[in-house]
Amino acid sequence: MKPDFSVSDVDCENVLECLFDLSKLDKKVLKILNDGGEFKSKELGEELDRDQSTVYRSLENLVNCGLVYKEKHTIRNGGYYFLYSARPMDKIREEAEECLEQWYTEMKSSIEEL
Repeated sequence: MKPDFSVSDVDCENVLECLFDLSKLDKKVLKILNDGGEFKSKELGEELDRDQSTVYRSLENLVNCGLVYKEKHTIRNGGYYFLYSARPMDKIREEAEECLEQWYTEMKSSIEEL
């Protein structure tokens, strides 16, 4: 059984999609965060013309994947908000390489057991 894509189809975007099981929205949010700074979920919602709760779910997925930082800020008169920012791509790259190596080792071992 061959994969549905060739090696020439592989690029940064679909590698991250595959390794971290990202949706199209997740990839858009990550790109915006990678392009610049910290954002509130409301700001990203406005940027993407999407509901804040939809963007929030995407951000939580990216945080859980370890691709995005979430920082809580307290408002002086009460309340709080979160700012989100992308983790450095070099760190993500290192982790992706480790993930790939682990996957390769496990697959090779499974094949040898056939």
